[in-house]
Amino acid sequence: MKQISNKRDYSQNKEIRKFEKFGSTEFGNELERKHLAQSIADECDTYLKDDEKIEFSDLQSHQETKKFLQPENQEQKELLDFAKNHEELNQQIQEEILKTLQTVYDETEITDPKNPFYNENVFMRSLKNLSDEVLLKRIPDLQTLLYKTKTGKDNSANFDFYKKQYEKLLEPESDENTEQKPKTKIDKHQLEILSRNLKKDLQESLQERYTAWQLEEIDKKRKAYLEELYKKIAQFRKLEELLSPFLKNFGRLWDLSSADFNDYGFEILSDFADLLENDKSLQELADLIGRQNSETKRYEKELREKVEIKTEFHPKPAYRGQISGLRLSGEISSALPSELAMSKNDATRLYFAKKFAENKLLSYAYINRQKFYREERGTEEVEVPVKEKEQKGPVIICVDTSGSMNGTPERVAKTITFALAKKCLEEERKCYLISFSTGIEVQDFSEFEKGNGLLELAKLLRKSFNGGTDAEPALQHSLTLLQKNDWKNADVLVVSDMIMGNLSESVKSSIRSQQAKETKFYSLLVGNSGNKNVIEVFDENWSYNINSRDAMHHLVRQTHKLNEINNNFLQGRK
Repeated sequence: MKQISNKRDYSQNKEIRKFEKFGSTEFGNELERKHLAQSIADECDTYLKDDEKIEFSDLQSHQETKKFLQPENQEQKELLDFAKNHEELNQQIQEEILKTLQTVYDETEITDPKNPFYNENVFMRSLKNLSDEVLLKRIPDLQTLLYKTKTGKDNSANFDFYKKQYEKLLEPESDENTEQKPKTKIDKHQLEILSRNLKKDLQESLQERYTAWQLEEIDKKRKAYLEELYKKIAQFRKLEELLSPFLKNFGRLWDLSSADFNDYGFEILSDFADLLENDKSLQELADLIGRQNSETKRYEKELREKVEIKTEFHPKPAYRGQISGLRLSGEISSALPSELAMSKNDATRLYFAKKFAENKLLSYAYINRQKFYREERGTEEVEVPVKEKEQKGPVIICVDTSGSMNGTPERVAKTITFALAKKCLEEERKCYLISFSTGIEVQDFSEFEKGNGLLELAKLLRKSFNGGTDAEPALQHSLTLLQKNDWKNADVLVVSDMIMGNLSESVKSSIRSQQAKETKFYSLLVGNSGNKNVIEVFDENWSYNINSRDAMHHLVRQTHKLNEINNNFLQGRK
């Protein structure tokens, strides 16, 4: 094991550095606290070999700290290893372990009036002011006072023994020739020894019981902390698994925030607490998005005719001068001389006849092979390169978050939002989300600030789907956006089950005015029914039948069609 240097630098972590400089003396002096902090850091370093780590010292507080990093079973080990491999969690656990121990030592400090051993400790301090003779003389009274304290009756010091020893020191001197005489002087050295031993026994008993109680409190705190820690690690790992499809599959959408889970600690759990409680729905959404991605890849491939030129050699008749090799045949005219010689020998004549009958005479081959070329036509699957368009315009997505959208329609709506937002950001186009029920919430995906990606993701995933449906505020907000320079070339998509009242004439009139300026309004009907009076207002209406197995297949093509139409109209607006 590596030994720590006296000149070791302080930790780079602010909280750990504070502990090293100003931590409790229960953890030793400053160098010993540095030693402890480095021991924890090394124990949490998965890349260090055991012989490269700084070992925990023999101090009781250091050994208690070591227990925090000793999982009791395989499940805990896996969770702890997971946390160690996440930089932010690793640092946070190191901080929390030291903070927890610091707190428990502070809370169990014997000088704290709330400590059960406080009064006994005060009693012990009062004994220091008593002279040896007074201490021994007042043993019965002191025993009574000690037993009045909360923990004093458990003190194992033998008062009777010291009382008898003191009485022996007071016994009168005796002589065989004379009567007993009272002692005129007590041996002070004997008194000092007796008094010191009594104080020592009292103090050792107090310290032994206090230490045992303190370790018991530390053990309780450790178990409570570790129970909470492993629970948080498990939640963090679960959250990472749930969100990884969104972070992984949507590239540029979340890359803008450098959304690496190594940069996040346990605090993120509170931001996503409601999602963890509904992890089944989130997993279903991730599966739905995964299917959408799969369909997108299939859509971006097409079959093309494949032509392959193959070379072939066809045999043609040849004259006897063109010997190409040997073959087996029943032709006497082309048989080798060695074969014909067998017919002249009595011993081999029968064997020659057999080979001749079976067409197995070794003969010359006269074949001329001529080269020909043949075309083979078929199909192959190839990636179709996406043609870049200039000045690609923005998209305004209005998502219905009313109660009737709860369940599968909700997940379809979020899938649409993710897919279009991803496409827009990948192509550096603006994307604006308006979620509506009886009111509206807005989210501009093109204004993500670095570091906020996961929080923006949380906001989108936790969109509430309850309340009534009123699309007018969302459409009014969209129409207002269309008046601004940044959004004047935008097209509008409304994702809803269309279970709502009719639109007012003023809104319909404003929509028609925008349509005259070549702004396109699309609707995606999630379900099988809706208000036809609302649907007919839109330029084009698509549908997602939640009961159809091919619904995602059609959905992908419809969202791609939105992009294509949007691009085509932009070319005409230049």
